[in-house]
Amino acid sequence: MPTADAPFYVWETLLYAFLNSFPYMVLVLFSFRKRWRFGKPATFSLLALVTVLITTGTAWRLFSQTPGNPLFDIAFSLLYIAFIFLAIREPVGKLVFTVLVLMNLGNLVIMVAKCLEGLLFGDSAQLLYHWTYALMMFAVLCILLPVFYLLIFKDIASDPEAPVKSADTSSPGYMWRYLWLIPAVFYLIWTQHFYTSGKSTLETALDPLSTGYLLLVDLGSILIYRLIIRLVALQQRNVQLQAENHALSIQKMQYSNLQQRIDEVRQTRHDLRHHIILLKSIRENEDYHALDELLAGYPSLESLEHPLAYCDNETCNAMISYFADQAAAKGVDYTAKLDIPALLFVEKADLTVLLGNLLENAMEACAYVESGAFIRITGSTKKLPGGGTALAIIIENSCGTEPQVREDGTFRSTKHKGDGIGIASVRSIAARYEGACSFLFENGVFTASVLLNETEL
Repeated sequence: MPTADAPFYVWETLLYAFLNSFPYMVLVLFSFRKRWRFGKPATFSLLALVTVLITTGTAWRLFSQTPGNPLFDIAFSLLYIAFIFLAIREPVGKLVFTVLVLMNLGNLVIMVAKCLEGLLFGDSAQLLYHWTYALMMFAVLCILLPVFYLLIFKDIASDPEAPVKSADTSSPGYMWRYLWLIPAVFYLIWTQHFYTSGKSTLETALDPLSTGYLLLVDLGSILIYRLIIRLVALQQRNVQLQAENHALSIQKMQYSNLQQRIDEVRQTRHDLRHHIILLKSIRENEDYHALDELLAGYPSLESLEHPLAYCDNETCNAMISYFADQAAAKGVDYTAKLDIPALLFVEKADLTVLLGNLLENAMEACAYVESGAFIRITGSTKKLPGGGTALAIIIENSCGTEPQVREDGTFRSTKHKGDGIGIASVRSIAARYEGACSFLFENGVFTASVLLNETEL
């Protein structure tokens, strides 16, 4: 236990605890700065609280009867984990991956700093928390933190996957469920080396060969982490391209249907003059049989009953029109009232996936309704008081049976075993735009409501 004979021992301990916690939490916050769960005041307050708890807890540990009790290390580790899980809104697998990578980084910094202290300051390295140790930690952090950020954390946070459950095995969120096992293996390698070397932790850290071995292990782990993150980014890009291709294919079909309807209108107008002359002749001769023949041979106007444009937004209009034709073919009463401008803050791929999933689910639900099936769509934008724009979309459809919902809010799929992917995608998009979505079944009507806010993605 420290005594009054060591006046600098406490502040040296506090400095060590600060360097062993605060920089890593700042690294996480900066890397995931667009994925904070709370606002800046609450997040910074949480950071300050955890930092104070860890630093003061380390000092209190020093004066306790059992300063070597491993429960202290467990408590501090739980504080790190709690901070990351509370502050960052990401899939659980990705957060576990992040925690394990940070633990490996922290072990590397501690080992390298103590080894450098032993090489440069000699006997000072035998002390537990000497200021020379903090100096070496600071120097090592200045080198390793930028390296870890550029190679790992800069790209790991670029994946926009929201923290929702999905049964889609091609989803990056699904992949993170298992990728955390890789840094876990490297952490076990560290642990195995410490406990099987036959030396104390201090002796292991002061041994240049041992530190060099662990440094090589970490360099290999960094390479593997980098490959994993690039693989996830590539997978996410493929998902985005598939969504864009899906949007383009739907727009192409809608444009084809639109052109066909325009041609029908043009042909009808061209024949209208001749039909008027014929109608005058029929009226003069009172030849009702000829009138019946004319009406029987007149082209169907069913395709002309639907509007050519529902709103100014090209992507939204293409999706609404495409499903309007499907609804007409299946006898579904389909109405849409939209006030959505041409320029919208929502990405075309996101808008396509959002409307496509909701309307496809609505069409599928209507297929099981015996009579009176309907789909009603409303959508509009509104300027927010603090600047920016909000998009609200509500889709109501008849539904014969109540959807099956799990306790966590996920919907069971009616197309395959497991959870529904469409609604999970809608929730993911709503979360990325800091919005909200709700799904309600009542009196045979299923209502899906989505709100998207203009944010810096």
